[in-house]
Amino acid sequence: MNRLLINLPEVIDTPELILQMPKANFGEALHHAIVDGYEDYVKWLNWHSVPPTIETVEIECRKHHAEFILRDFIRYLIIDKQTSAIVGRCAFPSFQANWLIPQFGISYFIRKSHRSKGYATAAVHAMSTLAFRLLKAKKLEIYCDSENVASTKVPLKLGFQLEYTQKGGWPRQDGKLAELQTYSLFHEQDLHPLPINW
Repeated sequence: MNRLLINLPEVIDTPELILQMPKANFGEALHHAIVDGYEDYVKWLNWHSVPPTIETVEIECRKHHAEFILRDFIRYLIIDKQTSAIVGRCAFPSFQANWLIPQFGISYFIRKSHRSKGYATAAVHAMSTLAFRLLKAKKLEIYCDSENVASTKVPLKLGFQLEYTQKGGWPRQDGKLAELQTYSLFHEQDLHPLPINW
C-alpha cells in the first residue's frame, strides 16, 4: 500500500500518556521540554550546541506536521495525561525507515525533570504497537550509544534484543566515535499487551 494511504492517528491514547502529532501552537510547550536537559541531547544525540529559540521550535512543529502528513518523518509529542505537560518526543526517524520491508527505527527523548518515571518506555511501547498494527512492520530497531545507560534500559524493558554493536557511524560532540548498540524486535507478541486507543 502507498504509505500516504495509511491512516495514521494524530493522537494516541495510552494509560499514562497522550502521543500527539506536532502542529501549530505546540512550539512554546515543546521548547520547555527541549531546554530541560538540553546538554544531554548535545552529548548523546549530537544536537547543535546552542539550544533553539521558541520561534524556531514553533516553525519546526509546523514543518513536522507537514512531514507527518507526507509520512516522510513520523513524530509524536509525548504528553503527560495528568498534567498535560509535554515531557518529550518520539518518532520513526526517516533515515531508519524502509517502507519496502517495512522496517522502522524508534527514537525518543524525555526532559530531564521527568526522567526515570517510565515515560520513554511507555511511549516506545505505544510506538511499537502502532508500527506492528498499522504499518505492518516486520522489524523495529532502537539505536543507543552504549554509554547512555538510561536509554539502553528502554528497549531491554520492552523485550528488544541487542542485535549488534558498531563503533563509528555516529559522531559525538567530544570528537569520539560512538559505540552504537542496535536493539531489535520482530513480533508484536513479544511485547506485553498495552491498552491503547487511536
